[in-house]
Amino acid sequence: MHAQRYRGGADRPAGVAAAAAIIAILALSSGLAADGRERAFVLDNGIRVFLYEKRDLPLVHVVVGFDAGSKDETDATSGIAHLLEHCVLFRGTTTRSGAAVAADVRRHGAYFNAHTGLDLSVFEVSAPAAEAAFALRNQKDILFGFDIAQAEVDAEKEVVLEEFDQMEDDPRLRATDLVLQALFPGHPYGRSVYGRREVVAAAKAEDLLAFHRRLFVTGNCAVAAVGDFAAADMEGLVREVFGPLPKTEAPAVSAPPAGPLKKSVSRRLERDVEGGYLYLGFAAPGYNDSDQYAVNVLVEALGRGVNPLLPALLRGERDIAQTVETAYLANRHGGAVVVSFRADPKDIPALERAAVASLKSARNASYSRRDFPGQAGLFAFDYLESGKNQVRFAAGRADESGLQLAASLVRHLLLNTREAPPRYLDAIGRVDSSDLRKAAAMVFARGEHAAVSIVPGKRRK
Repeated sequence: MHAQRYRGGADRPAGVAAAAAIIAILALSSGLAADGRERAFVLDNGIRVFLYEKRDLPLVHVVVGFDAGSKDETDATSGIAHLLEHCVLFRGTTTRSGAAVAADVRRHGAYFNAHTGLDLSVFEVSAPAAEAAFALRNQKDILFGFDIAQAEVDAEKEVVLEEFDQMEDDPRLRATDLVLQALFPGHPYGRSVYGRREVVAAAKAEDLLAFHRRLFVTGNCAVAAVGDFAAADMEGLVREVFGPLPKTEAPAVSAPPAGPLKKSVSRRLERDVEGGYLYLGFAAPGYNDSDQYAVNVLVEALGRGVNPLLPALLRGERDIAQTVETAYLANRHGGAVVVSFRADPKDIPALERAAVASLKSARNASYSRRDFPGQAGLFAFDYLESGKNQVRFAAGRADESGLQLAASLVRHLLLNTREAPPRYLDAIGRVDSSDLRKAAAMVFARGEHAAVSIVPGKRRK
């Protein structure tokens, strides 16, 4: 593995389809194993820590996250969180230049990356197990020893502004970004994770440092380590490296709960694309809502797997949808279900009408064989079990990746507000057809939605 300059540091909204796969791993954080392979504790300075032994490969994965994302920006600072993420990763500290950090990462055979989202900023490093101490110290230095000059900010702006162009030219990224903005009008989630181009272009070093000083503090931080180590030894290392940091309280939560969309909105863009794209967004339960489990199964049953239900619900319009996919993004203050289609551009208006009507009808659908009388159930496809199996399969795949697992644990440590959340896959297993109908009514029955279509047209200037 190696250090690399990545492109696309923002949590890309088009990737929300993976949310169920990542969140499913949180079963681990609901209770400690009796064999001592897991440890959870809080340092005296407020940093929350979760350790998990995973001995299949001689690697260690360290993820550090902060409760700091685009939700913490204003219109005047929209884009600062994303720019700060780049600068933290590549522009150095009070003791090392950005080039020195990158050289150290390469020398220790490591890989590092970072992601900015609506709620969180997450920084990750993977390294050989023998380099665990380096991985921890590197993360501490770049995150808590961050410093930057204006010339370095200006250089990093070019990379971030290039990402704007990449996002604008990718119909999936652009459409989903706009859907999420339209779905949360007047709420902090209504700002793009990418921010505003003019804000990024005018950003000053003092803007980034002020954002960093306010939010990148121990009381706002969580650390997860997953890999080939003894939990007791790793706990000692974590306490040695992160323990001496001064205690700084997290700022008060400023974002209110996101309310339902009051009126449907629709936007059509012309781009240099082949074919048409339609993205629909619906308000959904947030991360700490007990209905999230049913929604996760519902989106899998409707638009994922080998035999999704939504094409069948489209009935007469099913042939005009070339592809169908559904995704669920569970944020702290409110969630979103995003439904996406590929279709012939001329069919998109009819497809939008048919899709909204079909999704409304999902509150009355039969999802399980038990929903059919008599022997009819023997010949019916079980969408409920298919959806559950898709979640379990995604959880299994994510469990194979120590890095994804560590990121999931950090996300849970920072977003969870429940005292005793159920083990995730156990809660998934308890979902039944009536829960799916209730979830469908909650998300789709009102019909208010945000729609973005992208069709062929002139190349963006």
